[in-house]
Amino acid sequence: MNRALSFPARTVAHLAGSGGELDDLLALERAGAPLALVALPAAVEDSLYRYNNLPARLARLFAEVDPFDPDEDLVEEAEGPALALLGEAYLLDDVIDAVYEALAWLPDDLVVRRPGERAGEPATGRRGVLLAMKALMRRDWRAESVLARLERHASVAVDARPVIAHAQAAAPDAGLSRLGSDALGRRVTVYAFEGGVTGVQ
Repeated sequence: MNRALSFPARTVAHLAGSGGELDDLLALERAGAPLALVALPAAVEDSLYRYNNLPARLARLFAEVDPFDPDEDLVEEAEGPALALLGEAYLLDDVIDAVYEALAWLPDDLVVRRPGERAGEPATGRRGVLLAMKALMRRDWRAESVLARLERHASVAVDARPVIAHAQAAAPDAGLSRLGSDALGRRVTVYAFEGGVTGVQ
C-alpha cells in the first residue's frame, strides 16, 4: 500500500489546519468527543485526477471557452463529455485498498459529503463510498458549477478536496452540541451516530 495515501479512521488529526468544519471536528476531538467518521484526504481525489490525466483532458474540453467572457452554450456542450470522463476514471488498487481499510468499521448505510456541506451522496458499503466520491466530483463539472468558477476565478480548474464518510442515520445530539459550543466558543449543532460525532454545523 502507498503509505502516503493511508489515513486513520475516527479522527481528523491528519487533516489539521484544513479550516472550516474539519477544524471544528478536530476541536471536538481534542475536547474528548469521539468521532464516528472517516475523513478521506484530498490526496485520494487528487490521485484519481492525476492517474487518469483528467486535468489535461478536462482542460481540452473547455479550451474554446473564454474564461473572462464564457459562452454558456459552450460550457453546457462540454458538460456531458466532462461527466463521462469522471464516470470512466478509476483509482489504483493501492488507493482503493487504503480507502477500504479505513472504512472497514463503518455500517453499510453511509453518506459521503464535503466538509462544510450537509448535502452529500448516499453510499452502500465501501465500494459505494468510492462511487459517491466520484458523484461529488461530477458535481464540480456540471455547467452551473463551471460557470460559477469562471465568474469567481476566470478558470475552470478545481482543487481536489477531502470528503467525509459517516452513517446516514446521524442526527443532532444535544449533549455533544453543548460540548461543541463550549469548545468552539459559538453555538453549533453537533451531529452524531451511536455517541460518535459525524459533523458540526
